Amino acid sequence: MKDDSPQKIVAGRYEILATLGQGGMGRVYLVLDRETGEKRAMKVLRQRWQYNDRIVARFSREVEALRRLNHPCILKILDTQNIDGQFFYIMEYVRGKSIRTWLNERGQLQFNSVVRVLSLVAHALEHAHQLTIHRDISPDNVMVTSDGTVRLLDFGLAKLDDAHQNLTMVGVNMGKIQYNSPEQQENASTVDHRADIYPLGIMFYEMLAGKRPDFNTSLLQVRPDLPASCEAFWRKAAARLPEDRFQSAQEFRLALMNIFERSQRRTGGPAQANPDDPTEPEAGAGLFARLRAWWVGLWHRGERDE
Repeated sequence: MKDDSPQKIVAGRYEILATLGQGGMGRVYLVLDRETGEKRAMKVLRQRWQYNDRIVARFSREVEALRRLNHPCILKILDTQNIDGQFFYIMEYVRGKSIRTWLNERGQLQFNSVVRVLSLVAHALEHAHQLTIHRDISPDNVMVTSDGTVRLLDFGLAKLDDAHQNLTMVGVNMGKIQYNSPEQQENASTVDHRADIYPLGIMFYEMLAGKRPDFNTSLLQVRPDLPASCEAFWRKAAARLPEDRFQSAQEFRLALMNIFERSQRRTGGPAQANPDDPTEPEAGAGLFARLRAWWVGLWHRGERDE
């Protein structure tokens, strides 16, 4: 399998249909699994890196992180192989758009929708933080699928607690700098799970304001329709010092749901929970089911506009 011109059939099983995306380490292809008849996504390590021990270890780390995680809002790995030194893995294929795409297309997003997406991302992080730290949370790595569910992508920079502690060097920038916590920008190798809270605060502001935050400007000046407590919320999430932030993804999520629920009581109250939906956290599940339907409608409306 060549880097720029992969074979049509990989491992005698996966038929390459199209290129989905690419980054510094690898490319992602849409493939047909001939054994199951299902479409999958295949991430391939670029050949130029196959003899770089550090890059191979980082690619392997992404595989290891994903294989050890089991959450409906985190992409699942289905297969991983090394053929003649070419590393790749197969993951579920979900049709969706990143939050970055939604922001580019729609600008400011509805408060209810932001609550839903970030609550689900935080819920996924509650699970992930038992094993790893993501270290690359951004609008580019959160996808809303065509059925309204949410997926957290790209654990390539994840920090595991055991075998790969030494892969990150002091002074090496990791992730997208605008969303990296101050301590991650200073030394990515020593951060803890609170480094993943910081970008949630940046995203909260950006999804509501349609632009990244100006720390000298109140969010409420841009969006005066929001609950007043949103200002203190995003500033706490994006605090410069880790000890001043929410101390866990769960604390972030519950505080966000509290803001929403108080705003709902002023406007008529939330819907009942939907216990049959496995992608919804326990708090506000009925709300999330309604908002998932809203995302589906928005998705198909966008398709008609194209």
